[in-house]
Amino acid sequence: MRKRGLCVTDHRPLMIEASEYDTDALLYHWRWLVPRTDTPLFLSAFGDWVFGKPDGSLWLLSVLEGDYTQIARGAREYNTLNKSVEWLEATFIAGWQPIAAAHGLEPQKDECLGWKLHPLFGGEFAVSNLPLFSMKVYQTLMGQLHRQLQQHPA
Repeated sequence: MRKRGLCVTDHRPLMIEASEYDTDALLYHWRWLVPRTDTPLFLSAFGDWVFGKPDGSLWLLSVLEGDYTQIARGAREYNTLNKSVEWLEATFIAGWQPIAAAHGLEPQKDECLGWKLHPLFGGEFAVSNLPLFSMKVYQTLMGQLHRQLQQHPA
Protein backbone atom coordinates (compact mmCIF):
# COMPACT_ATOMS: atom_id res chain seq x y z
CA MET A 1 0.00 0.00 0.00
CA ARG A 2 1.34 3.44 -0.94
CA LYS A 3 1.88 5.81 1.97
CA ARG A 4 0.31 9.17 1.33
CA GLY A 5 2.38 12.30 1.58
CA LEU A 6 1.88 15.97 0.87
CA CYS A 7 -1.19 16.20 -1.36
CA VAL A 8 -1.86 18.76 -4.06
CA THR A 9 -4.79 17.01 -5.75
CA ASP A 10 -7.51 14.68 -4.53
CA HIS A 11 -5.78 11.90 -6.46
CA ARG A 12 -2.15 10.93 -6.13
CA PRO A 13 -0.09 12.83 -3.57
CA LEU A 14 2.71 15.09 -4.78
CA MET A 15 5.21 13.31 -2.52
CA ILE A 16 5.59 9.59 -1.77
CA GLU A 17 7.86 8.26 0.96
CA ALA A 18 11.13 7.04 -0.55
CA SER A 19 10.84 3.83 1.47
CA GLU A 20 8.14 2.77 -1.02
CA TYR A 21 10.82 2.47 -3.74
CA ASP A 22 14.02 0.59 -4.45
CA THR A 23 16.06 3.73 -3.84
CA ASP A 24 19.43 2.09 -4.51
CA ALA A 25 18.34 1.18 -8.04
CA LEU A 26 16.72 4.58 -8.66
CA LEU A 27 19.76 6.51 -7.40
CA TYR A 28 22.34 4.49 -9.33
CA HIS A 29 22.74 7.16 -12.04
CA TRP A 30 22.70 10.03 -9.51
CA ARG A 31 25.51 8.81 -7.23
CA TRP A 32 27.90 11.19 -8.99
CA LEU A 33 25.88 14.02 -7.40
CA VAL A 34 24.23 12.70 -4.22
CA PRO A 35 26.44 11.72 -1.25
CA ARG A 36 25.87 8.22 0.11
CA THR A 37 25.63 9.71 3.61
CA ASP A 38 22.33 11.41 2.68
CA THR A 39 19.05 9.60 3.29
CA PRO A 40 16.29 9.60 0.68
CA LEU A 41 13.03 10.74 2.29
CA PHE A 42 10.53 11.48 -0.50
CA LEU A 43 10.07 11.30 -4.26
CA SER A 44 7.74 13.67 -6.07
CA ALA A 45 5.27 12.89 -8.83
CA PHE A 46 7.92 14.38 -11.17
CA GLY A 47 10.75 12.19 -9.86
CA ASP A 48 12.42 14.88 -7.74
CA TRP A 49 13.94 13.72 -4.45
CA VAL A 50 14.05 15.13 -0.93
CA PHE A 51 17.01 13.93 1.15
CA GLY A 52 17.99 14.35 4.77
CA LYS A 53 21.62 15.09 5.57
CA PRO A 54 23.27 13.91 8.79
CA ASP A 55 23.14 17.52 10.09
CA GLY A 56 19.32 17.51 9.78
CA SER A 57 19.11 19.76 6.73
CA LEU A 58 16.90 18.78 3.79
CA TRP A 59 18.11 18.78 0.21
CA LEU A 60 16.42 18.61 -3.18
CA LEU A 61 17.68 16.54 -6.10
CA SER A 62 15.93 18.20 -9.03
CA VAL A 63 15.72 15.88 -12.03
CA LEU A 64 14.61 18.88 -14.12
CA GLU A 65 17.58 21.09 -13.19
CA GLY A 66 20.08 18.32 -12.47
CA ASP A 67 21.23 19.93 -9.25
CA TYR A 68 21.35 19.14 -5.56
CA THR A 69 20.46 22.08 -3.33
CA GLN A 70 19.49 22.71 0.27
CA ILE A 71 15.79 23.52 0.66
CA ALA A 72 15.44 23.63 4.46
CA ARG A 73 17.66 23.80 7.53
CA GLY A 74 15.58 21.08 9.17
CA ALA A 75 12.26 19.26 9.38
CA ARG A 76 10.48 22.12 11.15
CA GLU A 77 11.39 24.59 8.40
CA TYR A 78 10.50 22.08 5.66
CA ASN A 79 7.12 21.37 7.27
CA THR A 80 6.40 25.11 7.33
CA LEU A 81 7.57 25.72 3.76
CA ASN A 82 5.62 22.82 2.28
CA LYS A 83 2.34 24.47 3.30
CA SER A 84 3.00 27.27 0.78
CA VAL A 85 1.56 26.76 -2.72
CA GLU A 86 4.13 29.25 -4.08
CA TRP A 87 7.03 27.35 -2.50
CA LEU A 88 5.72 24.01 -3.78
CA GLU A 89 5.41 25.45 -7.28
CA ALA A 90 8.89 27.00 -7.22
CA THR A 91 10.51 23.92 -5.70
CA PHE A 92 8.58 20.99 -7.21
CA ILE A 93 6.60 22.49 -10.16
CA ALA A 94 3.59 21.27 -8.19
CA GLY A 95 1.09 23.23 -10.29
CA TRP A 96 1.66 20.83 -13.17
CA GLN A 97 0.35 17.84 -11.22
CA PRO A 98 -3.36 18.87 -11.32
CA ILE A 99 -2.96 19.93 -14.96
CA ALA A 100 -1.57 16.49 -15.80
CA ALA A 101 -4.32 14.76 -13.80
CA ALA A 102 -6.98 16.73 -15.68
CA HIS A 103 -5.56 15.21 -18.87
CA GLY A 104 -5.58 11.66 -17.53
CA LEU A 105 -1.89 11.63 -16.58
CA GLU A 106 -1.73 10.24 -13.06
CA PRO A 107 1.40 8.28 -12.21
CA GLN A 108 0.89 4.88 -10.61
CA LYS A 109 3.36 3.16 -8.33
CA ASP A 110 6.81 3.18 -9.96
CA GLU A 111 5.81 5.89 -12.47
CA CYS A 112 6.40 9.61 -12.65
CA LEU A 113 5.55 12.56 -14.83
CA GLY A 114 8.38 13.82 -17.00
CA TRP A 115 9.24 15.80 -20.08
CA LYS A 116 9.29 14.03 -23.44
CA LEU A 117 11.70 16.64 -24.79
CA HIS A 118 13.64 18.12 -21.89
CA PRO A 119 13.16 21.90 -21.52
CA LEU A 120 16.97 22.32 -21.69
CA PHE A 121 16.68 21.22 -25.32
CA GLY A 122 13.69 23.37 -26.20
CA GLY A 123 10.91 21.18 -24.85
CA GLU A 124 7.86 23.20 -23.90
CA PHE A 125 6.17 23.23 -20.52
CA ALA A 126 2.98 21.90 -22.14
CA VAL A 127 0.71 18.91 -21.59
CA SER A 128 1.68 17.62 -25.04
CA ASN A 129 5.27 17.30 -23.74
CA LEU A 130 4.29 15.66 -20.44
CA PRO A 131 4.00 11.85 -20.60
CA LEU A 132 4.15 9.22 -17.88
CA PHE A 133 7.47 7.41 -17.49
CA SER A 134 8.67 4.41 -15.59
CA MET A 135 10.31 5.95 -12.50
CA LYS A 136 13.45 3.84 -13.05
CA VAL A 137 13.71 4.77 -16.73
CA TYR A 138 13.24 8.49 -16.02
CA GLN A 139 15.78 8.49 -13.18
CA THR A 140 18.26 6.70 -15.44
CA LEU A 141 17.70 9.09 -18.36
CA MET A 142 17.87 12.25 -16.24
CA GLY A 143 20.87 11.09 -14.20
CA GLN A 144 22.82 10.26 -17.36
CA LEU A 145 21.71 13.43 -19.16
CA HIS A 146 22.72 15.77 -16.37
CA ARG A 147 26.01 13.99 -15.74
CA GLN A 148 26.92 14.38 -19.41
CA LEU A 149 25.85 18.03 -19.42
CA GLN A 150 27.97 18.73 -16.32
CA GLN A 151 30.99 16.99 -17.83
CA HIS A 152 30.57 18.50 -21.30
CA PRO A 153 28.69 21.82 -21.08
CA ALA A 154 27.51 23.23 -24.39
